[in-house]
Parts: sequence; structure tokens; C-alpha cells
Amino acid sequence: MKLDDHIALWNHASVKVMDFRYAMLEAGEMLSPYRLPANAFLYVIDGSAQVQLDHSQHHMKRFHVLHGGRSAHLSITAEEPFTYYLILYKAVLMLSPSQKLAQPNDLSRPFHYEYSFVPLYPLPLLETLGKMYTAWMKPDPLNLFHARTLFYQFVHELLWQMQRQGIEPVRPDLLAQMLRYMQECYRDPITLETMSELFDCSVSYLTKLFKKQMNESPIRLLTQIRVKRAADLLEQTETSLQETAELVGYPDAHTLGRSFKKYYGLPPSEFRAKYRQNSLIPKSPVFRTKFAIAPPYTQCYSVNDYESHYHSTRSGGFSVSKINKPYSMAATLLLCMTLLLSACSGATNAGASQSGTNSSPAVQSSSQTPAEASPASSSTASTKTYTDSKGTVTIPANPERIVDLTGSAIGNLLKLDLKPVAALQAALVNPYHEGKLDGIVDLGDGTNLEAILNLDPDLIIVFDFLEESEYEKLAQIAPVVRLKYGAATPSDLLTEFGKITGREQIAQAWIEEWNAKIAEVKPKIAEVVGDKTVSILQPYAKGIYAWGNKGGRGGEILYGDLGLKAPAIIQEALIDGAEFGSSLSLEQLPEYAGDYIFTSNWGWDDGDPDVVYGSSLWKGLPAVKQNQVYFINAQGSYFNDPISLEAQLQFIVESFLGKKA
Repeated sequence: MKLDDHIALWNHASVKVMDFRYAMLEAGEMLSPYRLPANAFLYVIDGSAQVQLDHSQHHMKRFHVLHGGRSAHLSITAEEPFTYYLILYKAVLMLSPSQKLAQPNDLSRPFHYEYSFVPLYPLPLLETLGKMYTAWMKPDPLNLFHARTLFYQFVHELLWQMQRQGIEPVRPDLLAQMLRYMQECYRDPITLETMSELFDCSVSYLTKLFKKQMNESPIRLLTQIRVKRAADLLEQTETSLQETAELVGYPDAHTLGRSFKKYYGLPPSEFRAKYRQNSLIPKSPVFRTKFAIAPPYTQCYSVNDYESHYHSTRSGGFSVSKINKPYSMAATLLLCMTLLLSACSGATNAGASQSGTNSSPAVQSSSQTPAEASPASSSTASTKTYTDSKGTVTIPANPERIVDLTGSAIGNLLKLDLKPVAALQAALVNPYHEGKLDGIVDLGDGTNLEAILNLDPDLIIVFDFLEESEYEKLAQIAPVVRLKYGAATPSDLLTEFGKITGREQIAQAWIEEWNAKIAEVKPKIAEVVGDKTVSILQPYAKGIYAWGNKGGRGGEILYGDLGLKAPAIIQEALIDGAEFGSSLSLEQLPEYAGDYIFTSNWGWDDGDPDVVYGSSLWKGLPAVKQNQVYFINAQGSYFNDPISLEAQLQFIVESFLGKKA
């Protein structure tokens, strides 16, 4: 960007100073790589250091100025005592629709540009920053306003000196920043929306950028990163499948298994067994380049797969080979032929030939006239629209042949007196559902499309972490509803199932009955527990997990419905925060342990729970000594559907009050 255009942007900016820091590093001390939470100026007061901003290396000495945009990676290694100011700010363009600047393409991230130089006249800048820091450290409104006005003076002086010295801002490498973020934060719940907000760009721009430069969608790349990390863990460690899933950003072992099988061709458990048997690591084609040696890219300091690929292709290198889909051509042809035959047998008019749509035969039949509709199809002809987490979908008004691919949410259908025709294996192990699952077809991990097709479903229900390509395949079989995973309370989720199936009244009746139960027992439990804390702790082979108010295990009831108090560290990280669970070492156990503890070895690995229960740390906990530890059902506690919640509430009431709910 030309400097004059950059100055024009500042003329139309509204600025807020987010933070002003004064810091010092001793010789040899290092500031670890730090993602800037806002746009930033770094001004060196004294000393020297090696400073890296993304892929740019700077040797900075006294009076040196560096500017970087939000989400850029900053690291500092001091060569001698190094003192500096770091000013974090946010700037928003205040442009009317009629206003145009010289380079409109630069408006996507106008204040993310990088520049670094030593000003000819450093003292006016240093003096202004000194006054600004003094005002900032007196955080009353008038002094904060003074700090803001001084910031404008600093920027004005800086731009004037840049103009005198011919300094031009440089556009940062946005895609490289995003790739690094995905490599480092794949454990977090990353979405297109969170990435676009973090990097100050639209979702459409982000998606186009990945498609253009990487020939792949960002979410698919994230999936590849996660399953590769999972493969590394399965190969190198003894982690359980559940623990592996959570370590790479999946909510549970089932969800990991679906993605893993897609890219490696076999479930995680078989992958681990095969590796141990053959002492050979199967390599995913996603991570294999076409040639052993790629051209170097001198500005690239990262050695991870995707950044290396990106930089090598920028400098004329070779691209990553395409993914080999696990579904064979024969299976695809079989699916298409079956759909075609189904459509032809269901209607004789021209409408039956519309094979290019994603509508199922049941939905297509709704367009027939009463005279054309056969008696057998009349019951499924009635449809309605439902807005799921991805948009609006046309579904049967009263679905009868439901395939449930959610895994953990099947109990919502059972509570509504609906038995799906098929479900995932992970959904059929809940002891609280015993006697209610007879006749439901076990679909294993749900990747066998032919098995689903043969069931002739009129509705398929999934969670929205399903990849778009998988959704498109399922949508050729029947209408697909994608529910938002982890975003709703159990009552809200049951309400959605009621809307989907036309049984809202049954759902509402259960919610009212549930609220009445809670209202009855809550004051009684509060009288017993008082202000004491409650923890949910899960041992596994090599440590222990703590859980919050999400993801079952009684957390929704204990912390949500009953409003019981959690230890401070659980409250902050797992209840107020976005995390479901937290892995901790035995040494951290006292910090996470409450006055009351609900626990069980959930059985995700073959480890001995006495690694925890037999330890002196566990035996020394006040809750253990006072006999306030309650062992809940292992498999059933994983679920949080209405049937499971009823059983969990009964156990919780019996634990605290010594009687049934």
C-alpha cells in the first residue's frame, strides 16, 4: 500500500486504545510466540533484540518502531536488557457508502499492514509515548481520553516521519497467519465465523482465499490437521480414544472415528492395532507431496505440513496430492443406480427424472396431485420446512423412518415415543435405554451409505460437525437435519426434536414435568450442600479429567438445574469457558476437587482406575475422608438426553438426600 493511501485511511478511522504495556526482558530472555490480540505498535526504549513478526525477522535497537496487525505472531529474544512499549489498538473505518479511497481492495484489513524502521527524529515519539503511558496508568475517564488523544499525536508524528523517509507499509500474509493458527489451535472449537472474526475478514473472503491458494476449504484442512494429530497420538502414545478425540479438538471418540476413517480408511482402534502389528506407520495421502524434495522458501520458518506446502507453491513448488476418497467408484455407482430406480418406480411423470436435486423420493412425491399419488405414498406426502443450524430444509411433517446419526441424542426420540429405524453403535450402549432399543439397526460408525439407503429412511438427523461432502451424499438418500452440536441445553434440544417430529406437545410436557421435579428437590439439596463445592472427576489410565456443565456426566443437572457451586478453576475454565473437560495430572487433583465429588471410570481405556483411587493424593482429599464421593454409572453418565437425565437426577438426589427423586 502506498503511504498516502495509508494516511487517507487514518483520516477516516475511529480508534480505541485497547492496552498500553511497558516491559523489559533480561539478556537472553525470550517472549514466547504471542498472537497479537489487536493491531500493535512496538517501540524500543533501550537495548537490542531479535524480533520476529510472522515470517519477518527484525534486529531491533533503541528507538526502532514496528507495526503489526491483529493475529500476527510476535516473538522477542533479547540480546541485552531490552525495554519497550507495546501499544494495542483497534481502528474502524468510518466511511459513508459514497466515499471511495484509492485502493478499495485494501479496505478488508486496512490497519494490518506491517512496517519497521528507525525514525530520524525519535525523541518526539518517545516523549509522546511517555506522556501517554502516564495517562494510561491513571485509569479515570479523563486520563484515558487524554491517552487516546496522545495516541493520535504519536501516529501523526510517525506517519510524518515515514513520509520523510519513504517508508511504505507492507501487506501481511493473511493465509500464512490462518494456517499457523489452525496448526496451533486445532484443539479449539474453530468455525469459519470465529476465524473470520479473528482475522477481520468475511467468511466468503476467507473461503475464497483457501480455495484459491490451497485448493481446499478451511474446515476440510482443519479436519485433516486434526486426524493427522490423532494418528500421531495413536501411534506414539497409550491415550484412550476419548482422550485422543479431546486432545485433537473432537467432542467424543465417535466423532473422531468418523473423520478418521474417512482419511485413513479404517477406524482409530484398527489403525493402532495395525501399526503395532506391522511396526509400520501408514501415511495419509493428504500429507504426502508428489516429490521428496520441495523448493525452499527463504521467508518460511515453520516446518508444519500446510504452511510448508503453501510457501513452496507460492515459489513455484509442487502441490499436495489429492485425497483418495474411501468410497469406491462401484459404491457410488450403486448409490446413483438405486436412487434412479427408486425415483422411476415411484412416479411415471416427468418430475421423476429430476435426479439432479437433493430431494428424497418422499419429498418429490409431495409435488404429485391427489390423483397421481398412490395410497402407499399418501402418508408421506405431507411436508414442512424446518430451519436447522445450516439453513432451511424440507422434511416430512410426521417422519416415521428416522435414521439417527447423532450418537448421543437418540434418547430424545425415545422420550417422544419414536424409535428410529437405525442408529450408530455408540448410541446403543446406554444402560438407561435398556428395553427401548429392540429392533433398531446398528449402523456401526455410520459410514456405510448403502446400509442407510437400504433402510429407505424418510429423515436423517445428524449434528452439524458433519462435513459438507458427507451431507450431500446423505441428502441424496433422504432429507437431512443438521442440529447445532453443544449449543443447546437438554431441554432446548428436546424442543427441537419435538419440532422436527411434530411432537412439540410431548416435548413441552416433559420439560414442565422436569422443571417441577427440579423445583421440588433443589431447595432440599441446597440445604444439605450449602456453599460447598461439587466436582465431577473421571480417572483414566494415566491421569484424571474434570468436567463442567456441558457434555453429560451429570454436569447439566449439578451446575445448571441445581445451581451448585464448582471449584473456582472449574467454574472459570469449564462452566464460564467454552471447554467441555480438562485433563489434569494427579498433582493438580486437590485444586479441582470439591467438597463433594461425583466420579466413575468411564471406561474409555483399559487403565486401572486405582491409579487415581489408590493414590495418597486421592485418599487425602476432604471429600474422600468425609465419605462424600459418589460413583455414578459409567456408560449412562455420558448421555444427557431426557431418559438419561431422569436416571442421573435420581442418583444425585439419592446421593445427597438418601432417597429417590
